[in-house]
Amino acid sequence: MSTEQTANLIESVTELTATVANKMGVIDNRMAQAEATFDEWRNQRDLHGEASEHGTVRMGILQGFVNTTDGLNSVNSGTGAFANVSNLETRHNIYLHFKTPLNINTHAEMFWFNIKGYSYGSACIIDETIVGYCYKPNNKLINQSAFGSLNPSSYADVNGNVILRILLPSSYYTTCRVDTMRVGNGRLFNEGDLEAKFSLEEKITFD
Repeated sequence: MSTEQTANLIESVTELTATVANKMGVIDNRMAQAEATFDEWRNQRDLHGEASEHGTVRMGILQGFVNTTDGLNSVNSGTGAFANVSNLETRHNIYLHFKTPLNINTHAEMFWFNIKGYSYGSACIIDETIVGYCYKPNNKLINQSAFGSLNPSSYADVNGNVILRILLPSSYYTTCRVDTMRVGNGRLFNEGDLEAKFSLEEKITFD
């Protein structure tokens, strides 16, 4: 191959590489737009009411299933929000904590959450409602209330994160989801806003 042919080949390869890179950039941009559109659709699909209105409910912002927390079924022990379950070496008297995006050192917002499901091991319906006011001016939770059979409550961890909590007599084969409502001066929370952890402790600290 002559020097001229080699130069032409290198030029052609360079042009092709630039064309491919440009096309990849276009594809990446379209994929990002499609993902954003899908995320918005997913976030709105279970919306009951107008997003900006008080009393509107968004269903299923978190959902998950846990087989057990005693480590006896380590394979596929959880799915959804409970996919990474720690081995607590027992399934009895397990606290399920949900970290919210609220922090008493940052936010002044009211909240309403409802946790629904079935705890087979506990032989009970899960239907717990937790409300309150994350109140930055006093750096505390105020006007809290909760209703349900699994000792529902809310608290702030040492970092100020607002945590929801229920107590499962047995974690064995437990399935639940969390719904939220826009109340007072609060926001309408989104799918992905909550983080769940199982623990033997009544209060835990989230990172």
